[in-house]
Amino acid sequence: MAQDAIGELEQLLVDERDAIRKLDGARVLSYAERKEALVGALQRPRGALSPERVTRMRALVPALRHNSVLLAHARDILRDALRVARADLGVTSPTLAHPLAAAPRILSVRG
Repeated sequence: MAQDAIGELEQLLVDERDAIRKLDGARVLSYAERKEALVGALQRPRGALSPERVTRMRALVPALRHNSVLLAHARDILRDALRVARADLGVTSPTLAHPLAAAPRILSVRG
């Protein structure tokens, strides 16, 4: 089961990266939900971890980090685009329909 979950997670990260690049929000969301379930399954204790499993799980870290950075950049670009669009519309004060953008969040990508 664990090896299958790791293999599925490896492929899911490739597919998620493709969905991020194509700006396919529905696919990104579905992959995030599946990724959460897979990671949860991998975290359940099953005794000692085999060296192969540990190696494969560590190999996932760069792909997880890469996808997180892509998502953070997409979020920032969208926030900036909305800010520019609001400025073009002359929206200068916050309203319920046009609240001010929140301060940027910082994402740690260190392992």
